[in-house]
Amino acid sequence: MKRKMMLCERIMYVDRETPFTLVQAARIRGRLDPAQLRHALDRIQLKHPMLRVAVLDGDSPQILLEDDPAPIPLRLVARQSDQDWLREAHTERETAFASDQAPLMRAVWIHDDDGGELLLTCHHCICDGLSMVTLLRETLALCDRPDLDIGRHTSVNGMEDLLPEEVLNDRRAHRNARWKAMAFRLFFAVRRKRTPVPQGEFYVLRWKLPSEASQALAERARAEGVTVFAAIAVAFSLAFRTIRSDRANGKVFVPVDIRKFLPRLSADSLFASAPGAIVALDNRTPPGQIDELGYWNQARAFKARLNQRIERLTRNVYEFFIGLELLHSVFDQFIAERRSDLDAYDVTLSNVGRIEMPRDYHGFHLETVYSPSLHLPWRTTTSVLMSGFAGELDFSFMSDQHSLPREQAEAIRDHVIASLWERGRTANPAETDILSVREAA
Repeated sequence: MKRKMMLCERIMYVDRETPFTLVQAARIRGRLDPAQLRHALDRIQLKHPMLRVAVLDGDSPQILLEDDPAPIPLRLVARQSDQDWLREAHTERETAFASDQAPLMRAVWIHDDDGGELLLTCHHCICDGLSMVTLLRETLALCDRPDLDIGRHTSVNGMEDLLPEEVLNDRRAHRNARWKAMAFRLFFAVRRKRTPVPQGEFYVLRWKLPSEASQALAERARAEGVTVFAAIAVAFSLAFRTIRSDRANGKVFVPVDIRKFLPRLSADSLFASAPGAIVALDNRTPPGQIDELGYWNQARAFKARLNQRIERLTRNVYEFFIGLELLHSVFDQFIAERRSDLDAYDVTLSNVGRIEMPRDYHGFHLETVYSPSLHLPWRTTTSVLMSGFAGELDFSFMSDQHSLPREQAEAIRDHVIASLWERGRTANPAETDILSVREAA
């Protein structure tokens, strides 16, 4: 199978030289046999067509499904310290795939006699954060039960395999998409192509909110009639405004999972496109003047505005995909724009959600799962991926020195941690051991 790369994939691909990768990490106690791991990787590659594809570069890149792809590379690393996986994650994140050959996935098992860390790395053009969790879940399940039936998916041959048939035949949807695409092309026709601005040194801050604090926050959010995500979004917004002052605008970008609107995709399909919504919070009241009542009022307002934008997005989701395919001609200008202009929001907040998978397997135990990390190739790289596992909230906070100086990011992190503890009204965070580290080369 050879097909034209859809624009939603192309945006996540950029070009062959760009290391647009996602890294998923998990800590394991016990014995994970490399032979079992090799078998598991072979099985998931057989299930998912996107793990057997290569990208053929050109003016219009193509997806090639290989009949006999190379196996998913598995690298074994002797574990010397608790920091090894952070260095390996940095290496994986900054290493581009040779995308003209499948697969666009690789794995690293960093191990000693007591266990270690498993890293799964994929190109962002074939999967998103939810897909990474799926791959981890299936890999561990197959290490536990090598004969487990995980099914097998068919390949996506283009937009006709994503959208419902009634949408493909909807003249009104196509007409609206054409008008929007025409306006977008006109914008770039009258705009001079921008010069990309180099990024600064990239870094990742990681931390976990312990189970007692995470549970207390969840209970408080439920009592206030909001989601935990809304409470966290307000914490980040206030932290940015406190630390960045006039350079913060009180807006966040929230990617939206749209799988449920694409019925031809199953929940465990690998998929990458995630349109999103920019949500504005109150930026008029000084952060220091926002009390407990004001905090939760902001969380309720955020929840309401996000739901409104998601509803608006879902009404137009099919036009979004149809219209994207009409914009290949301005792709280079779009990428140049993203690489030259600062975003109109403070941070991207991506919620992977609660990670549901077993913890106990034959011979090994899943101690924890970390939120995925990635290095955005745009002018602004500031993003947060969050998830929940075994009752703990986990955060990956990524940026570069030009987008957000590391010292400010660390201050924002500390402000968010203190705010979330305060919202749950639990113990003092200074009295609790919170994992908080920086990944570096």
